[in-house]
Amino acid sequence: MLDTNAQLDPSPILQTAFAFWSSKVLLTAVEFGVFTKLGDRRMTGVELGAELGLHSRGMSDFFDALVAMQFLDRAGDGPSAKYFNTPAGALYLDCGSPRYVGGWLVMLNDRLFKFWHDLLEALRTGMPQNEVKHGQKGMFEELYAELPRLEQFMGAMTGLSRINFEAFAAKFDFSKFRTLCDVGGATGLLCIEVAKANPDLQCISFDLPPVEPIARKHIAAAGLSDRVCTASGDFFN
Repeated sequence: MLDTNAQLDPSPILQTAFAFWSSKVLLTAVEFGVFTKLGDRRMTGVELGAELGLHSRGMSDFFDALVAMQFLDRAGDGPSAKYFNTPAGALYLDCGSPRYVGGWLVMLNDRLFKFWHDLLEALRTGMPQNEVKHGQKGMFEELYAELPRLEQFMGAMTGLSRINFEAFAAKFDFSKFRTLCDVGGATGLLCIEVAKANPDLQCISFDLPPVEPIARKHIAAAGLSDRVCTASGDFFN
């Protein structure tokens, strides 16, 4: 029997119920580029808001919400207070950082957030609630048909994979091998990390033709075009 007199704590229920508020604040901040714009600077709310093109109404509440959630830090109070990145924000949410994971958050905000609104309908009907519902092509057909969206998706995948790829490149013994081919290599990140850790290894990043120019751009940015090349095709064929 449930003791109706027991003082049960409703906090976990309420925190979960309101969690989308916090999520949307963080996703919006990444979409605006708040953490990238700050970089290693300290800025007042007015200065940061002006650079981001934000309206003054709600601007301070927005930045202070990020402070309360420990994604930003703040020195001082009132209009003269200076906002700056936390160590975690600088490492993972500034797109200039090699460990940037914000690409995934951008895709969550741009694509997946609205689809989760239809979870109830998905559970009742069993039907997909993504692009197909709105008369568009399937997810991957849509992504691969439009280069900017494809690049956004690849950036998201890169953010999630980077730490695992770095660990693999550091721990696996490649000394017995001369070449590596990553099948389904996306932006070429695995090849890039392995090549950086193994100067004598030649690497090939293999993926569908629309992905190849994206991979080449990332490989060139890493300064590894001489040791990491691309190949295109369909690994199902």
